[in-house]
Amino acid sequence: MAADDTDTYARQLRALDRLSILLGARAQRDVALAPYTTYKVGGPAGLFMKARSIDDLHAVSNALREQRVPLLVVGRGSNVLVSDDGFAGLVVVLGDFAEEIIWPQQPGVPRVVAGGAVPLPVLARQCAARGLTGVEWGVGVPGSVGGAVRMNAGGHGSDMASSLESAKIFHLGKGIIANVQAVDLGLHFRGSNLQPYHVVLSASFALSWGDPVASEAEMSEIVRWRREHQPGGQNAGSVFVNPQPGGGSAGAIIDRAGLRGLRVGSAQVSDKHANFIQVDEDGSAQDVADLMAEVRERVQEELGISLHSEVRLVGFDAEVAADAGAQLGDAGNDERNAIDGRRPLTALDALFGPLAGDVTLSAVTIAPPMPDDAVAELHELFGDTGAISRPDDTPAETLDEILDETPAETPVAGVVDISSALHARVVEDVAAGRPIVIDDDEHLLPHERREGSAVVTTSFSVDPTSPFADSRTAFGGTATLGDVIVDDRIGRRAWWKRWPRLRLSPLAGFGILIGLFSLVLVVMASPLFAVRRIEITGVTYTDPLLLDNVTKSLRGASVFTADLDGAQRRLEGDPWVQRARLDWYLPSRVVIEIDERVAVAWFVGVDNRARVLDFDGRVLAVLEGQPTQFMKIEGVGPNLPPGTVPSLVYQAAAQLAISLPASLAPQVKHLNVNGPEALGFTLKTGTIVTLGAPVDVRNKLIQVVTLLTRQDPQFIAAIDVSAGQPIVTNG
Repeated sequence: MAADDTDTYARQLRALDRLSILLGARAQRDVALAPYTTYKVGGPAGLFMKARSIDDLHAVSNALREQRVPLLVVGRGSNVLVSDDGFAGLVVVLGDFAEEIIWPQQPGVPRVVAGGAVPLPVLARQCAARGLTGVEWGVGVPGSVGGAVRMNAGGHGSDMASSLESAKIFHLGKGIIANVQAVDLGLHFRGSNLQPYHVVLSASFALSWGDPVASEAEMSEIVRWRREHQPGGQNAGSVFVNPQPGGGSAGAIIDRAGLRGLRVGSAQVSDKHANFIQVDEDGSAQDVADLMAEVRERVQEELGISLHSEVRLVGFDAEVAADAGAQLGDAGNDERNAIDGRRPLTALDALFGPLAGDVTLSAVTIAPPMPDDAVAELHELFGDTGAISRPDDTPAETLDEILDETPAETPVAGVVDISSALHARVVEDVAAGRPIVIDDDEHLLPHERREGSAVVTTSFSVDPTSPFADSRTAFGGTATLGDVIVDDRIGRRAWWKRWPRLRLSPLAGFGILIGLFSLVLVVMASPLFAVRRIEITGVTYTDPLLLDNVTKSLRGASVFTADLDGAQRRLEGDPWVQRARLDWYLPSRVVIEIDERVAVAWFVGVDNRARVLDFDGRVLAVLEGQPTQFMKIEGVGPNLPPGTVPSLVYQAAAQLAISLPASLAPQVKHLNVNGPEALGFTLKTGTIVTLGAPVDVRNKLIQVVTLLTRQDPQFIAAIDVSAGQPIVTNG
């Protein structure tokens, strides 16, 4: 970042200093952003933080409440161009906690939940391998799931909106996590309503079960097409958004203007695809921005078409970004933009609610509105709000009218004294000479009486509002106390008690059991449930003869009694098979799912045949010739059959083959094993690196990488770190 003595620059530095103190050891100052973008150019971040957990995001949220600074959340940087001066704000990158994928199991609901940091090509390939279809197009998009949601990424006739179900969003301005339905994200062509303070933690995809072979073929075709029609190197994919439907593609428009191959400094419009801008190694981000502006200006002048860019310009002057037609990476990251009316509120804003103290936002709806039929039912039961409903259909009065009037005496129905009525009945019986019958049921509540018990008949009136009134008493008729509560359930027997009890002799019961058992055996042996269809997934290198024998042993057997465990053990005896799962489905289907081991390296045995190793050093196969798709371990090794594990040094070499640092792996030509304690590798420059015994390999690699960043390997003949400290021999 260029030095500046203005007050604005000084305030920015003070704000970053205070934010750095608040975040503590979680954040770093002046971290280069070029490695975090596909353009590989640009300056440093004023403050950089890799969030390794949700707690880290809460720490960022709390710090931003106390000290506001520009904010940028970076995924895989496939849609970002960082200024050469860098970004005078906080850059947040998600760590490993956001790379988890939750997979469904067949034949369940094909829903996949992927973390925001999962690379989209990885998600596409792993979905296809598990028989899930719907995101094959993602194999050609070099971004993360979170970035793809933010930009509604797409290609080859599909996009995120076609399968995205919901997304889990962390609001850095409020420290709130919400599950947001896709319809509320405001997805549109190459964009959404997500703001810089929204972090996509994960996304849920509604996919379909399909054929893994067909998905692999589709992805292979996509990769082939992209290699033929799109350039490699340092670029960010398509730069300009296609105009409105019917306006043609942006690449064709730029090509029509004759701008293919146009260069500005270290940036050039690709000769292979006019909508791609490539930048040279150690090039300039300013050259890219200037070339974007030049392309837009010429297209506008010659064709009258205004192009707009997908690329986010970070840390650039507003005028430069406007000329390039791109979005400002540090614009809109102030939550106040959603409060003072400069940005219209969206459905996404409403889900998170207003900030504390906000009076400009509408109140948050905590619960969904009640259905109309429920509201109507409440009106019928309780009347309108603020009014008193009366049983005599007189006009209802409002609460204010009632309070303003002088209280009047309200007529109340006569109160019935049951004990007085009974006493009068007894006096009448004595006077008439009738015998007095004492019945305890008279002292019970009506619903407590036994069926058919004596009741006292009266002619008194009951208040129609009483719960003991029925339709007759409500209109002045006579009623008995037995009519107070009528419940048909009283005395009713449960249905299972009404069935006649069967009395069977032990011999008859035993016969019934034998009959049922025989029926089960007949059903299990029925040809209807014989295995006729066997589906196998995940197979590439597994022995086809073994698969054929296993399927023959299962075919024709009953799905209930087929020896699936034995078949599983036989399959897992193949060196390529890491795990086998077998399940049966009615009426006649068996599914075999195989997880194969992944080959990573190979070495030549004494018999001059190649031994292919997996990550654990297990020998997967013995082949004629040289399998060049894997890393070679130079040197002659033992003649080991498939399924065996070589010595420790070969196991370490296999693990080293896929554990080389990203900055070092492209420089390695092959690995070296020259003895039980002689592990190493050779660079493409001819430099020989000796690691020695296969212990403490990680620290030895760190020393090698550090040394190679400081010195040009072209001038190094050998590096020996077997003793702990590097010994360099210059060539």
